[in-house]
Amino acid sequence: MNAQVDPSFPTALQVSQGRATPVRPRPMQGAVFVPPLLWLLGSAALVDWLVTRTLTRFAIFLPKTPAMITGYQFLGWVGQVGSALAALLALGTLAWMARAERRDGRGPWLGGLFAALAGLSLLFLFVPPGRWLLVSDLLVAGVLLILGWRALRRPASLAIQMARLLPVLAMAAALIHQAAPTLYTALQLPGPPWGSAHFSRVGEMLVVACAIALWWAFGSRAEARDWAGALPALPFAAAYLYTPAMTATIVIWSTGLTLFLPWWLYAVALGLAGVAVLRRRRVGDQTTAWAILLLAASGYAPQLSTQLFLGLIALWLLQGPPAESLSAAPAAR
Repeated sequence: MNAQVDPSFPTALQVSQGRATPVRPRPMQGAVFVPPLLWLLGSAALVDWLVTRTLTRFAIFLPKTPAMITGYQFLGWVGQVGSALAALLALGTLAWMARAERRDGRGPWLGGLFAALAGLSLLFLFVPPGRWLLVSDLLVAGVLLILGWRALRRPASLAIQMARLLPVLAMAAALIHQAAPTLYTALQLPGPPWGSAHFSRVGEMLVVACAIALWWAFGSRAEARDWAGALPALPFAAAYLYTPAMTATIVIWSTGLTLFLPWWLYAVALGLAGVAVLRRRRVGDQTTAWAILLLAASGYAPQLSTQLFLGLIALWLLQGPPAESLSAAPAAR
């Protein structure tokens, strides 16, 4: 996808006629940069989510016949490959986003935060995180603050603004819930942290609202065949009605959600998010479709840096204009 170029820059003809000084063109503010290998990152993230964190956990509850053991081992191998690939691609994409921020001329802050998070992730391979986790949490808070500010300031319809802002708020609530124990430990305060559980519940409610907002912004004009994207909600609903306890356990392992709200709200949210993904793919807006899938694959209150990076990548991608806006924009020269 080509970035939009500022029309105020001189053309090659003007330069050749001596009427302007040659200047290297730079992208306009808000130009869209699509990370390379986004499809591979999204596919690996889905394998990590659906295989490593869902199917292999579900297989724990199944009888262990010889055929099942062989299948379980195969699933484990596929999941490990997907998880490793997702980790490498997420780290590389975060570094690429840091460079894209500088190239887009948006200022050094967000790109610097992305680079710092990538650097800390590499450092933690050799040094125990310990209290450095608090520094990582502060960097993530800075990223969420900037992305939330952009979501509010960038001109867009109310639906798109909510689709950009609510995921940021949900991740912020989860961050407060997770960072509170680290902060209390660093400050040597008596625990447990005050209000941490409340932020967790608020964040989970925002996750459900986020799915509805994504459908409102990117799937509300869905045609009849786009509603096939809601089919994944049916097995979830059937599993919950058949065995609520086991389903809730698997959902916690898979997504981090506790299902403290009525189960049908989660089913509706899952179905609407699927409709939004299918609609985006059908209209050619692959970037937004992958962003929604990455957001789902990252889960709520991510436990690993890979899942955190997937969520941040998704939030960054959602800041770009959808396909309709791109088709209406003037072509890049």
